Amino acid sequence: MSTWLPGVTEGSSADTAGLGAVLGLRPDLYEPFREFYAVFWRDRLVDPVVLELCRLRVAQLLGCATELRVRYEPAVAAGFTEAMAVELSRWPTSDRFNPAHRAALAFAEQFVIDPKGIRGQVRDELRAHFVLPEVVAITEALALFDGFIRFRMILGVGGAPDTTTVDPTALDSPLP
Repeated sequence: MSTWLPGVTEGSSADTAGLGAVLGLRPDLYEPFREFYAVFWRDRLVDPVVLELCRLRVAQLLGCATELRVRYEPAVAAGFTEAMAVELSRWPTSDRFNPAHRAALAFAEQFVIDPKGIRGQVRDELRAHFVLPEVVAITEALALFDGFIRFRMILGVGGAPDTTTVDPTALDSPLP
């Protein structure tokens, strides 16, 4: 992926360093974003595996290959596996996902495709598996994932060429 940002060419440090390098062009915006983003993972507002599944499903739906190569350490430590990543597009029928995962993934898909359509069964299933503060956290996280994956794609921000695991709570480490 190449970016059209001035001074950032394919193969440059911003292209290969990814989202963190591009957002770093505006440290006044990047630092508050990193702090807010880290809260979801550090404070475990919801199961990190659920967050990771939702983040990766949003990336799949939007077709963002660079985001699909990123794994977040808190999710891996909590039980996220590469087998889950491989099966993610088959989440409705794969036995790798439990009912809570399925409820969150159905919500994530509807969020990306048509947020106005989040009604009835999708909403009821989510509430059956998550308490209201978790529903709020999932919704906020989806807004961040969706927005910044689109941001990455619009700006043509690259990232790691291979799957990489990062700690989103390490504020001194740029996001790939």
